[in-house]
Amino acid sequence: KALNEVFKGNFKEAGTIASDAFLHIATGVENATEKINEFGKELEEDARIAGRIADLRAKATKAERELIVSRAEADRTRADLLEKAIDREKFTIQERIKFLEEAGQLEDKITEDEINAARLRLEAKIAENEIDQSSIEDLNEQAELEARLIELETAKLNKQREVTSQVIALRTEEAAALKTIKDQEAQEEIDRIKKIEEETQKL
Repeated sequence: KALNEVFKGNFKEAGTIASDAFLHIATGVENATEKINEFGKELEEDARIAGRIADLRAKATKAERELIVSRAEADRTRADLLEKAIDREKFTIQERIKFLEEAGQLEDKITEDEINAARLRLEAKIAENEIDQSSIEDLNEQAELEARLIELETAKLNKQREVTSQVIALRTEEAAALKTIKDQEAQEEIDRIKKIEEETQKL
């Protein structure tokens, strides 16, 4: 077969046939050249995926390291804003609402950064489990990473609801205070008119 291809000028095909024949004798595997090529492609694909996994892990590690300080700073600033938000003596209701909203935005941002870092870590583990035989430990680690991501997303929603509730409470307080002022002003106007009428009747 190989010689026939040589005579036809198909040197590449001839080489493949000769290689297959030799490898078949040596290993007992048919079409060994094609299978070796396929194996090489699989290795290239695995190397590409391994590179992607390493990149995801590196990004996650960098983000997690930066978040150690960022989270501490955000918690400190948020605590200060929340303390101001409950100070009725120094700040108006509008100022206190603004403090609450700033605290909510700060928490949203830092939690979103934590969610992104957790998602990178999870994506790396999922990719790793897809190319390797996953052990129970690997699957448990993936489940824990998924749970961590869900916990962060849930915490973000809960904090948003908390801030919204606090803002609503302050706006209700503001509306009640304005109503009290208006009621008081209305009563003062009634009393003024009544006094004028009484003085007019005396004349």
